[in-house]
Amino acid sequence: MSKLRFLAYAALASSAMAAQAANVSLTTLNWPPFVGDSLDRGGFINVIVQESLAAAGYTSDVEFTAWQTALDTVKAGEKDAVVGGYYSEARAKDYLYSIPLYTVMVGVIKTPKLDISSYDSFTTLNNYKIGKVEGFVTSEAFDNYAFSQLQVFKEVDQAVAALEAGKIDLYADSLSAAREEAKKQGMDPMDLQILIPPLEEHDLYLLVSKAIPNSEELRNAFNKGLIELQASGRYEEILKEFNQ
Repeated sequence: MSKLRFLAYAALASSAMAAQAANVSLTTLNWPPFVGDSLDRGGFINVIVQESLAAAGYTSDVEFTAWQTALDTVKAGEKDAVVGGYYSEARAKDYLYSIPLYTVMVGVIKTPKLDISSYDSFTTLNNYKIGKVEGFVTSEAFDNYAFSQLQVFKEVDQAVAALEAGKIDLYADSLSAAREEAKKQGMDPMDLQILIPPLEEHDLYLLVSKAIPNSEELRNAFNKGLIELQASGRYEEILKEFNQ
């Protein structure tokens, strides 16, 4: 083999090794039981994401922050991907979506202090003070409705504390996440109930920034890694490890 050809092969091999060793910078919010810095390995959704990336040949690290901050830093390309976001058409302009990671039920949540169990329209809900976390997608219809008493919070813990204190009457989120935070704050998590009907069933995704180089390559590699995780049985093992 000529020296020139050898050097070309070596450069290609080095490039391939560098690609395989690339680190993916992740970010997300504290949203137990799904993700959070207080959870084992950052929560089961984070484990699924990081092991899928590892199966695709990437290393990764994750930073937990406010949800809108996570969205903004990834949109700007300051980090590579958001862990565990819902889909919306508006977000699809700035992020590439993976295949689904997990499915979450979202609804309007109350405490026993509020004597209702169901609603027939958003007009009915508009009689109450409703909280949500900044940047959260709940349902298209809910998010587009002009609620007159809507309060927006930076973090889930702030919203749940406001619900318990009576500063808001209702809170729009996953019931599992709200109950997990309630337990953390010393409340009885079973006091929290979701109004009928729920708002929507959402898939969770990895949101890859369109502002980074090779975003499609990263998204596609992640998808292959997740499929491999599912095919090997490791995906189900992770869910069992976290009692999901």
